[in-house]
Amino acid sequence: MIKIEFLIIDQDNSGRRLDNFIFSKYKKVPKSKIYSSIRKANIKVNGKKSKPDYKLCEKDKISCPAFVEKKSVNESPNISRHLELIENSIIYDSKNFIVINKPPNFAVHGGSGLNFGVIELIKKIYKYSDDYKLVHRIDKFTSGCLIIAKKMSSLRDVHAQFRNKQVKKVYECIVHGQWPKSKTKIESNIEVRKLNNQRFSVESEAGKTSHTKFKFIKCNDLFSHIVALPITGRTHQIRLHCSSAGHPIVGDNKYKLSKYKEIKSRMMLHAKEINFVDDGKKVKVIAKENYEFGLNKLTNS
Repeated sequence: MIKIEFLIIDQDNSGRRLDNFIFSKYKKVPKSKIYSSIRKANIKVNGKKSKPDYKLCEKDKISCPAFVEKKSVNESPNISRHLELIENSIIYDSKNFIVINKPPNFAVHGGSGLNFGVIELIKKIYKYSDDYKLVHRIDKFTSGCLIIAKKMSSLRDVHAQFRNKQVKKVYECIVHGQWPKSKTKIESNIEVRKLNNQRFSVESEAGKTSHTKFKFIKCNDLFSHIVALPITGRTHQIRLHCSSAGHPIVGDNKYKLSKYKEIKSRMMLHAKEINFVDDGKKVKVIAKENYEFGLNKLTNS
């Protein structure tokens, strides 16, 4: 018989999405399992099936199965080395936020067989950090600026900034081929699909509007160094836009094009800069360490 747990929503959690609240309570449970439980009505609100984006109200009663949680961060091999690397990647720290220069090949959170991601490591580094939350995500193979909120009020504040397009991000990319200097923007509709349990994006009339601005920096015979400024924040937006323009990002196995020779390289996408408001003050954070990113890292290999 499945054991059922009950959770009562207090005032501080009122207004949160159902899925985000469950994530915060069961940090070691894969998100895919939680979404599946919501979809199958194994997780209910006030005895009724609810959607993941249902906004919770004070005194709501949530029933859910007693999940079997994944292994602890402490059980991971080489954990001390991972902790040291992430601690050294912190480039901004205030009473409200942390910004890290995420190394490539680090997932932002645990799940899908991983004991840990960046957020789990940050919670090991900082005391009293149970309420720390990822503000946004960047792909596992992308390096650069990632914001973490230290409390719920800070998370809500910066999410409002994202909605109001007050957060500015700057990415650097190395792409295959010679990027046309005249190509300064790409606009299309992007739809997220799933195949073999993998999410990928396609350009589709049924998708959501996406917009990326581009700036050419330099090139050689094989590759181009460009800057991308995403105006919208769709899944894999920059990666898809580069590929659809005929110039996929070097090392991007998901959106590669067969006409280009495969290069042994990290994915050459780096979130170099992020601008947002912290406690009423405008903040610009720059990730100077780019983890072996650059044209010279390819031409010299």
